[in-house]
Amino acid sequence: MKPTNPIIIDGETYDFYTMTLATASRYNSPDQQDASVVLTLTPTRFEGDQVEQSQENNRTILFGSLASASQPAIVAVDEVSAAIQKFIFAEGL
Repeated sequence: MKPTNPIIIDGETYDFYTMTLATASRYNSPDQQDASVVLTLTPTRFEGDQVEQSQENNRTILFGSLASASQPAIVAVDEVSAAIQKFIFAEGL
């Protein structure tokens, strides 16, 4: 993942985010799906072959329901859900 702009921490440039994503989907009714999401983005850079991460500068985005989410968050959840649906069909699950 790439940040919108490079992240500078203590004079070092972190050009990447390492991502941890946890989602839990549920149905409020047959035609109304909802989700809880926790997304943690960790600034990451490379020093030669070594991966350097700045855990103390993590950015965490969380919401317990799509009702409290921003429009970009709702779109992201929809796209992740669509990718998982494709996987389910491709694997015959």
